[in-house]
Amino acid sequence: MKSTALVRKKALLLEAGAIHLLNPELSTRAERPSAGPDAGLKAFYLGFGRHRVRMTIAQNPSETPFKLKREGDGYCVMRGESTFLRNVTVEIPFLHSPNQVFINLASPCIFNCKFCATPKLKIRFTLSPRKVLALIRAAMRRGGVEGIALTSGVVDSEEKTIKLMVDAVRLIREELGHEIPIGVEPYVTKKSHIDELYSVGADEMKINVESFDREIIKAVCPGIDYDKVLSALEYSVNVFGKNEVCSNVLIGLGESDGNVLHGLEWMAERGVVANLRPLLINPLRRRDLAEATQGRAARPSAARMLKLALSYKSILEKHELKTFMFKTMCHKCMGCEITPQQDV
Repeated sequence: MKSTALVRKKALLLEAGAIHLLNPELSTRAERPSAGPDAGLKAFYLGFGRHRVRMTIAQNPSETPFKLKREGDGYCVMRGESTFLRNVTVEIPFLHSPNQVFINLASPCIFNCKFCATPKLKIRFTLSPRKVLALIRAAMRRGGVEGIALTSGVVDSEEKTIKLMVDAVRLIREELGHEIPIGVEPYVTKKSHIDELYSVGADEMKINVESFDREIIKAVCPGIDYDKVLSALEYSVNVFGKNEVCSNVLIGLGESDGNVLHGLEWMAERGVVANLRPLLINPLRRRDLAEATQGRAARPSAARMLKLALSYKSILEKHELKTFMFKTMCHKCMGCEITPQQDV
């Protein structure tokens, strides 16, 4: 099957977001993340051709048009009673992302972004640098680790969270050296914090803008200092370099395509590469999101995701930016979105 047909199938899977398992033993092995919109939801990855897609597990077959079943030594995806995809591989990573160790350092968060389910989870933890290192070593013993990524809820304050991340990066570098790349995804607004993360050995930076619609940000992410986030994003390029800084832009909060493309152009002019992340509406956040967006929050269609990805590909090429140059985090994984220059 040609890749153009496969990427359309990936977009349709992303539009659904979930898949029902006809062989439920996979459910016992699936990962349950503690950070972000899919926090608390069991999920795994499907691979086909050069594409990868992360799917949550639908407990009820009525929740999704897709089903996964065994076929020979592998798997196939069914849509209704028809075969949708054959020769599918299943990837269940040790720590969140295939070929990476992607660790959430702390689950508490002082913010209350309406798309993020982390504050709704009952679990509470903060990982010490030594615990982080132990998790990384355990993953490395299994093999296949090509990068390390660290994220975190904002614990009490930005300062406390940055210190936690700085200490973890410093220890990783002291113990494992500088061969393996490290990406960091903090909430950060201060230049000194960006300098610290770079100085202890972080290679790539991710600061999430989430949306370029200010009214949406006010409603969905109360308490976030939006202008300082934009300033930090710009400054990070001065420190880490062009094509070493990235940012999530959520699709599905009620924003227009024009607003998205304007924001992507703004980022590209400054050397930042975006992740076009389709909104995942966690059941724990469904009501909050509906109220904050006045009912406009919705998972984007496959057609919209493909259209925006192709438009963004042109923007990236105009500014000589490359998604495939990232060694860590979401551009490396490609599971949660249509990635320009790699999927299309």
